[in-house]
Amino acid sequence: MIDSVRRYRVTHSTHYEYSSESSLCHNQLHLTPRELLNQRVSHCVIEIQPKPACRFHWQDTFGNHVEFFSIEEIHANLTVTSRCLVERTDDTIPDRANLRWSELLRAIANSQHPSWVAAREFLYDSRYCHANHEFAEYASQVVEGDCDVLDCLRMLNTKIHHEFLYVPSSTQVTTRPIEVLKRRKGVCQDFAHVFISCMRSLGVPARYVSGYLLTSPPKGQPRLIGADASHAWVSVFAGDLGWIDFDPTNNSIPGLDHITVAWGRDYSDVTPIQGVFVGGGFTTLHVAVDVLPDK
Repeated sequence: MIDSVRRYRVTHSTHYEYSSESSLCHNQLHLTPRELLNQRVSHCVIEIQPKPACRFHWQDTFGNHVEFFSIEEIHANLTVTSRCLVERTDDTIPDRANLRWSELLRAIANSQHPSWVAAREFLYDSRYCHANHEFAEYASQVVEGDCDVLDCLRMLNTKIHHEFLYVPSSTQVTTRPIEVLKRRKGVCQDFAHVFISCMRSLGVPARYVSGYLLTSPPKGQPRLIGADASHAWVSVFAGDLGWIDFDPTNNSIPGLDHITVAWGRDYSDVTPIQGVFVGGGFTTLHVAVDVLPDK
């Protein structure tokens, strides 16, 4: 029997090596996992070298933990390491929503319940994800009005998983989802953006989730694609069931092996590390992520 509670030690290290010295850098971080009903963060420390001249943190509009820091001295490299202890409990996802797709669409358009109104924030175009008839046509191959909501979402999750190739370095951070839809290849960020674009094109709220996967799976279970790096998946608003997560990269519904860090409209809202620097020349980047059971 699989345990319903697991504890993980998460280490996320990012190292920048500059070809020439930098005199100043400002950076924003999304590296602290969220506190959720199924996830508790008992410890999280972010180490930065060289030591920042200033740093502070806040919660953004989506409830994510965000930190800013500034280095105001000559430096040839930068290392940011996050070390967290996270407890994850399992979710119970029903087999069916007992709600037809057409009924969900009508309720999303008309309901004035606060949770439904709040969800509609994730209906609109964002920096990377735009509603488009091509996404609507693609999703409509498996999504039908009389289909149960969860059945529809599972089928779309499986469709993207089977029809898109996971090819590292085949896309860039700025690659548009419409290009991925045409090329049928990319990485987890791309698959999440395609899924989100499909949902918004059909009138259903969807958001981008960044997080981590267990590095080494339990004995007898396959290693998930996306381990050893930041991972991405999708959360879809399913009416009274709330938000349900889907991982098209692995054709799964995220559970005990997925750790949520942040969510937003698309990748641009939850980039793990983003910023600017003065000088520095060319930059070499190395990222390492370990998610290991805490014994």
